[in-house]
Amino acid sequence: MRVFFNRSLFYSFVLLLMLTASGASAKYRDPLEKALPDMEVIPGARWFWAAPRMAYNNVPMSIKLFTFVGSTDQVERFYNSLWKSKGHGKTNSRRAGDLTILSLDLDGYLYTVQFSQKGKVVDGKIVVSLGSLNANRSTKTRFSLPPRTKVISKIEALDNGRRSETLELDSRLQVPQIVDFYLSSLERDGWSFYSNSGDGRSNAVLSFKRQGELLQLTINGLQGRNSKFSQVLIHWLK
Repeated sequence: MRVFFNRSLFYSFVLLLMLTASGASAKYRDPLEKALPDMEVIPGARWFWAAPRMAYNNVPMSIKLFTFVGSTDQVERFYNSLWKSKGHGKTNSRRAGDLTILSLDLDGYLYTVQFSQKGKVVDGKIVVSLGSLNANRSTKTRFSLPPRTKVISKIEALDNGRRSETLELDSRLQVPQIVDFYLSSLERDGWSFYSNSGDGRSNAVLSFKRQGELLQLTINGLQGRNSKFSQVLIHWLK
């Protein structure tokens, strides 16, 4: 059995979360247990949950994706009107390339809508998270880390009762050293190695299982001036 992980979707989420949740975090021991308020989707749109319960660097949040047949002006007018009706709260509007990003900081929560025009439809994301006053960011993890390695980001999620944790690491070790570390340390922790791809020198993808848990590590050596550095993406389905 292999762990399939959409790396492009992961980095898309990371970009979104950096835009919406910088400086915001939770003071809760388990951020996935924090209940968040809902956020309306513009009428007529088709939508689904991308992540009903997740956390970015310990920030509890939820993410909806939507598609609306119409224009970005309609979407922007709807949310500006909706938020104005709530009476108080700090609003903000900005552009990032072809994206429009609207946000509302209200009663300790941050509501963000990000959208762009794609032909005749508008593709959008809605994120609800804790506001900046609850800031206490953390990338702590129980997962083993090689020496000279640090966590850049941590994404936790809860879907149908199944937890996952995704870590992005920067390491001063080279790919073979990282591979050797995890082959040894994970075996001691009861993981069974069952799949390996890549050349083992500049890149590697390692897969492990432990009872019902699944684990995939994607390790890439950086090129050029940073050739002595590596990046690691770990996806742990618990």
